[in-house]
Amino acid sequence: MTKLISSVAQRADELHPMAAKVARASARQKPLCECTAKQAREIRESLGNPFAPPCCEMESIKDYWLPSSGGHQLKVRRYQPKSLSAGLQPALLFFHGGGHVLGTLDGYDTLAQQLAQLGNCVVLSVEYRLAPETKSVGIYQDGFDVYAWLLNSGEELGIDSRRLAIGGDSAGGNISIAVMLQCKLHKITQPYYQVQIYPGIDYQLGFPSIEEFAEGYFLTKADKLWFRSQFLESEARASDPMVSSLLADLSGLPPALVITAGFDPLRDEGEAFAKRLSEHGVDVEHVCYTDMIHAFVSFAGGIPAGMTALEKIGEQLQRVFSS
Repeated sequence: MTKLISSVAQRADELHPMAAKVARASARQKPLCECTAKQAREIRESLGNPFAPPCCEMESIKDYWLPSSGGHQLKVRRYQPKSLSAGLQPALLFFHGGGHVLGTLDGYDTLAQQLAQLGNCVVLSVEYRLAPETKSVGIYQDGFDVYAWLLNSGEELGIDSRRLAIGGDSAGGNISIAVMLQCKLHKITQPYYQVQIYPGIDYQLGFPSIEEFAEGYFLTKADKLWFRSQFLESEARASDPMVSSLLADLSGLPPALVITAGFDPLRDEGEAFAKRLSEHGVDVEHVCYTDMIHAFVSFAGGIPAGMTALEKIGEQLQRVFSS
């Protein structure tokens, strides 16, 4: 019998019943490839998420507007749990998923609350610009602008810039990795730690799990192709190391926790990213939840493994920040 939690990317003998229920419900919706970005967002908004993680009682939740290099303002939502002591706080800078096309601060509100409470740290959730209105270069610039601002001016938000972790889920993981690669490019201090939740890091779609789980497991290959067409400036951009970070030099990046799911089209590239980090001398832990689908952490209110993964992330954040 396959382990339900493994350090190796593999599928369990069976998909968890609640994960299968979410996948079946998703398959009944209009395919993304038949939608415009606007229609896809409207459908997502109308459906909501009945299995979102439960809410937590926070000390405060507050929205801020930060300046960007492009002259526009970027909205960042700050979550502070009740248990924090006085003074500057450790923080996780979090980028939500949604293929760079979907996703909102409100849609990730309770997930961010859980990360703040379980990690005993401030969480800063970013409302970056979305594709296709903004393509990859602009979205990555938004992420880098927020990080650079926090690094230099975090005290205004009560943040200890020496203990600033970064991460995200799916497309959000992709953005957070691009931020770190830009830090290398500009010789700027790297984050203290990184949390990658089933990150999308191979836009060439070259791994077996893309085909193995092409249909029927929440995220499909057709969805991935649609997201890519909205996000990238050109097909050639898929081979840019900033976009497909397996092609990049990952040396010097911070220690990492990489989470994958056994029935996820992105499973194999997530594991490959963890291995590449290790090959470049980065301390990394890879955890595969073998009976799960893509985005299972977002369904932690109905899928138990989602809460287990959030608790794992919280434990790691507490450990690294206390050290």
